[in-house]
Amino acid sequence: MKKFLSLFVCVLLVLPFAALALPADPGVQLPTVMGTTQDLFDWIRIALNWIFYALLILAVFYILMVAINYVTAGGSGGSDKVKDNGKKLGYIILGIVVALIAKGLIYLICYLITGGQTCRF
Repeated sequence: MKKFLSLFVCVLLVLPFAALALPADPGVQLPTVMGTTQDLFDWIRIALNWIFYALLILAVFYILMVAINYVTAGGSGGSDKVKDNGKKLGYIILGIVVALIAKGLIYLICYLITGGQTCRF
């Protein structure tokens, strides 16, 4: 079984090189997915912005959930629930601050490297 598995892995590792060794047909033109590295950076920028804003919306949702739990647990005399909700709220705010610092740090590094000419965030 080990011999078969090792042979299978070796074949999988060699096949890409065999495909690259084939002669190129001059009539076939491959589609360009991304033209320049700037296109790649634009894709990364868009993806990071989507993730950043989605996490901010999620953080607001969690703040609302903690606020509801805080209000409902306040009258029941459960001081442990109130303390736990306060800790959760602190962690959420800390997460938002870290996300904002990370976003600002990306812009700062881009500004320092390029002089601020191509920094679009």
